[in-house]
Amino acid sequence: MATISRRITVSAALLALPIFGTPALADQVTLLSVPSGHSVVLNAEGLTRVATGDGKIAGVVPVGTSQVIVNGKDPGHTTVVVWAAGRREIYEVTVTYQYLDDIAQMLRTSLQMKGVEVVTFDHSIVVRGSVTDGAQFQQVADIVARFVPVVERQDRSVIINAVTVSQNMGNIQHELASLPGATDIRVDPDGKGNVIVSGNATDAVTAQAILDRARGLAGPYLASNGQLIDRMSFLNNSQIDVKVYVLEVDKTAQSNLGISLQGAAVNPTQPGTYTLTPPSFPFVEAITPIGGAFTLQPFYRTTTLAPTLNLLMTEGHARILSSPDLVTSPGTKATFLVGGQIPVVTSTGLGQVNVTYQNYGVQLNVTPTILGNGSVEAVIAPTISALDFADAVTVSGFVIPALTVSQLSTDVVTRPGESILLGGLVKRLEQKTISKIPLLSDIPILGRLFTSTAYQSTQSDVVFVMTPEILTR
Repeated sequence: MATISRRITVSAALLALPIFGTPALADQVTLLSVPSGHSVVLNAEGLTRVATGDGKIAGVVPVGTSQVIVNGKDPGHTTVVVWAAGRREIYEVTVTYQYLDDIAQMLRTSLQMKGVEVVTFDHSIVVRGSVTDGAQFQQVADIVARFVPVVERQDRSVIINAVTVSQNMGNIQHELASLPGATDIRVDPDGKGNVIVSGNATDAVTAQAILDRARGLAGPYLASNGQLIDRMSFLNNSQIDVKVYVLEVDKTAQSNLGISLQGAAVNPTQPGTYTLTPPSFPFVEAITPIGGAFTLQPFYRTTTLAPTLNLLMTEGHARILSSPDLVTSPGTKATFLVGGQIPVVTSTGLGQVNVTYQNYGVQLNVTPTILGNGSVEAVIAPTISALDFADAVTVSGFVIPALTVSQLSTDVVTRPGESILLGGLVKRLEQKTISKIPLLSDIPILGRLFTSTAYQSTQSDVVFVMTPEILTR
């Protein structure tokens, strides 16, 4: 019994040696990519053991006590563990498709940039690393884009551009943050050649000034088709109020439509405003006595000349068709229509018809925006249309009149409070009036003697007067 006890004790001590012996060094994990059908040689001085997680994906063959050969068999992921020189090294092995490695090698040859590498993982090619500026980033993006169709042609294969710009945009961000009214400004690339500007601005004018400045500074970081993405928010909401007068002016008023000079006296109670008065002469009044015309004394201007638009409205040559007041957000289209809608009938086959409605009359579309210097840019598109029954068509028994249309489009920049005058939308109207004497006018040939016909032709111009103002709250 004593002999058996000693054997058990010795055996337990031997089993405990690997557990309580000298601890091994920390495991080292290395990523390894092997194309299917290829082999990689690993140096392992003092090799004692080697093992693989899945022999169907990667096979391992020890060569003496200094090297291990890893063979790529089938695409997938597995682990290879190597014990050498008292330490254990772990290799995370990815066996990739052969065609991906061929494409990756071509991509490496095309890039050849310091800090950029191309690796393959399963069905993917990853371009990773960092470049110094936006120009190099754009070059990498252009080269990668040429390989995208080739890679995506393979089954489930993708190419990923994970390259970043090492040089940050802190200098741009600092300069933008120093602009008056700007707070919490951030400038970041989005990895696609665009630059995102975010933060707070007091109003839309300040935000636009920040974006204009950022657009000039971020040029080297933008791709050839890159954009500056606006993520700014306003502490004060700004809207644009466009006061519109639509005037119909006849030919007489057109010949008199111009600029006349009026006298304007400064209103002392409201600085910056004027009171129109008839012009008076002389425009300067000397404070020297009579006979002292050549005495050097100060003089004062008492009357200011003010140009005034004369539309001859008091004589009936012009009339207001409409005077809307349009309020819209910057960059949002505002529209109004003075007129109506006519039904337009179209045949859908099998005796059925479809009815839609077409606008006609005086229509104005205006899209104002606020520029960085506080000016207002307005895209204006007025349209004048009228029903023309002379060129009407008949569809399924319905008479559909034609439309005579006059339209124009322009883009103007003004200061708030300045007026925009648009004209040239001419409207011509021809009328034919027939007067008859009942019964007698129906007599053949002789009936013309009891009938009179009068023709009247009028021509007018529709004038748009618009005054934008910025509303801030």
